[in-house]
Amino acid sequence: MAAENQVNHNSIETLIGSNYKKWKEDLEIALGLLDYEMALEEDAPVVPAANASAEVKNKYAKWIKANKMAILIMKRSISPSVKGSITTSENAKDFLKSIGEFFQESKKAEIGTLMGQLTDVKYNGEGCVRTHILNMLDIGNKLKALNVNVDETMM
Repeated sequence: MAAENQVNHNSIETLIGSNYKKWKEDLEIALGLLDYEMALEEDAPVVPAANASAEVKNKYAKWIKANKMAILIMKRSISPSVKGSITTSENAKDFLKSIGEFFQESKKAEIGTLMGQLTDVKYNGEGCVRTHILNMLDIGNKLKALNVNVDETMM
């Protein structure tokens, strides 16, 4: 099981800025496979009373471990240049939210870059026309994923 866990969290693409969506998807899959997704899905539980049931205490302990591991995995999978720009938190759900908010600002820049690529791309007569068309469709799909409407005549 340990080798399986290592493969899962090591498969998260390092967050470098332009790959936030892919990074988040990889992170959510890895945390789910590691059984730590509760740290992102549930709010922090209240510290159980001394006389609380074993079930309540176990659920609290499981959330604490999931939260700690989720934060460590997130920090490990973020490039140092990005990490310095993000406000850290002791709560995995809040940490992921602050990362998301940071990248909403860069979303406009990404849209501008993709629009520039789409309008500037020209087939130069070299290589396969099919590859050129697939590259254009890839840019169009990235724009659609960013909620930018690209009409068919532009494509």
